[in-house]
Amino acid sequence: MNLLIADDENLELKVLEKTVKKHFVDELEIFASSNGRKASQICDEVKPDIALLDIEMPGMNGIELAKYIKEKYAECIIIFITAYDRFDYAIEAMHIKAFDYLLKPWKEERLCELINTAIENVRSMQKTDSIVHSQKDIIKDYIDRNYKKDISAKDVAGILGYSDVYFSKVFKQLFDDNFINYLTKIRIDRAKVLLKDVSFNIKEVGKSVGYADSNYFTKVFKRSIGISPSEYRSKHNA
Repeated sequence: MNLLIADDENLELKVLEKTVKKHFVDELEIFASSNGRKASQICDEVKPDIALLDIEMPGMNGIELAKYIKEKYAECIIIFITAYDRFDYAIEAMHIKAFDYLLKPWKEERLCELINTAIENVRSMQKTDSIVHSQKDIIKDYIDRNYKKDISAKDVAGILGYSDVYFSKVFKQLFDDNFINYLTKIRIDRAKVLLKDVSFNIKEVGKSVGYADSNYFTKVFKRSIGISPSEYRSKHNA
């Protein structure tokens, strides 16, 4: 897990780095920078999971750096460090969706508490991401193996143990589309390949991608591509 520290006060930077290493040497790889510009370059190299950012830095301040990080690495947990308990900073931190902020002079116990909680949050997000990827792989594999059959969202929902309504919600989040549209795209893409082989007639192509009714296949194909299967075949075998 990577932690970025950015503070333009060299002594403060060294103390922060030393303190974090003292408590989290086995959990965090630490990257430090004394200015925001260099810190943004480090971000692009290491993709930090957690960032401790001093707000008052010349060139690129902590607020600007946090915005840069969040645009590229949205899940990075931002903790601001500041000597000023200012309302406008709190508002900016809220807009950036910062995790928290630490007031100077900070206490070691408070610093460790924030980092500990941030580490737990990162682990939780990583576990969730792992589950999400696993679900997506299961769904894709099932559809790839069964698109030729008369399958429905209910069939896949049953494999995952989800209700139809919950599965529809999960599918939309994972694929940014609904089940029918996704399945149709898979079938039509496969049909486009088969149509280039003139040894298959249109009915056989439709049946081989899950459409037993050739008229319905033609209707779905034309709605998706804009031309009929026979027109597509003529166009790509001219």
